[in-house]
Amino acid sequence: MAVGKQIRLTRLAFVIYEHPSIDTFAAFAEDFGFVEAGPASKQGERFYRGYGVDPYVYVAREAPEKRFVGAGFVAESAEDFRRASQLEGAKTLDTSDRPGGGEAISLTDPNKFTVVIVWDQEPRSTPEHGVSALKGRPAMNGALDKRRKGDFTRMKHGPAMVHKLGHFGYITPNFEDTCAWYQGRFNFVPTDMLHAPGNTSLDVAVFFRLDQGQAFVDHHCFLIARGDTAKTSVHHSSFEVEDIDTQFMGHQWLKQKGHDLVWGIGRHVHGSQIFDYWYDPSRFIIEHYADGDVVNEDTETLHAEAGNMAVWGPPVPAIWGAKAEESDHPKPLSGISG
Repeated sequence: MAVGKQIRLTRLAFVIYEHPSIDTFAAFAEDFGFVEAGPASKQGERFYRGYGVDPYVYVAREAPEKRFVGAGFVAESAEDFRRASQLEGAKTLDTSDRPGGGEAISLTDPNKFTVVIVWDQEPRSTPEHGVSALKGRPAMNGALDKRRKGDFTRMKHGPAMVHKLGHFGYITPNFEDTCAWYQGRFNFVPTDMLHAPGNTSLDVAVFFRLDQGQAFVDHHCFLIARGDTAKTSVHHSSFEVEDIDTQFMGHQWLKQKGHDLVWGIGRHVHGSQIFDYWYDPSRFIIEHYADGDVVNEDTETLHAEAGNMAVWGPPVPAIWGAKAEESDHPKPLSGISG
């Protein structure tokens, strides 16, 4: 498909996972900061939302084995949705019992993952400000600039409430084909390209955003990394929270509830976001992030060597390039995350 014929998408909306115990995941989801978005579907799917415009940001299904199913995106216009529905293999989905209604079709990418395109969903109303653990949202005092005068900083204990799905990523041996499939059909453009250490001719990761012209969008909504595994696997899914205080309070809450930390809290290089990665009960990796970069069409694509994953934070975990390896997680070349 020629670039001029790309189907335009506005944003990433949701991810779909299957879990051996949907009830066990439901308890984790509450601790993570999701809110159940309504009754389960006729097929038993459970929907979880943040406090943003999307009717749901996470779809959970129960199945004998854990599995990442795919992700959903919002079409920019009725015409874009119509053209998506005419792509080879497109299937119409029943949305009558899904929060927000609307229309949806599903496609299958080269790695057999599902790509859902939605249109005409009923958006949620959103709060005037992001939901913060910081009570009253007082200003921060600097060393010389004391802006919080007579006000105390106090925190709310509890989960870090999720705003939206920010991004997800794949590790794949089909790096070139996967990139070509998504870029050829949709308006994905690279914000950052990473090459193998010492080899500028070998790209090993790309951080894709959805082109919205002059409008500013997240640094990336989709990460594709070259892997040395036999098949493509999901790397992680990442959900936005309001600020660093909310992130730390959420970190503390998840730790107190006995959930397993992967890596965090730290700040990434590519995208600049503050990260905090956790295992869900099925051992998928799920992230809270805050303070990520936003870019537009004037932002040049940057090229850098892979391996520089964090500005500050704890040591990189074994699954992302440290000495020991865990067999149940794929490792991207030279350690890549986002």
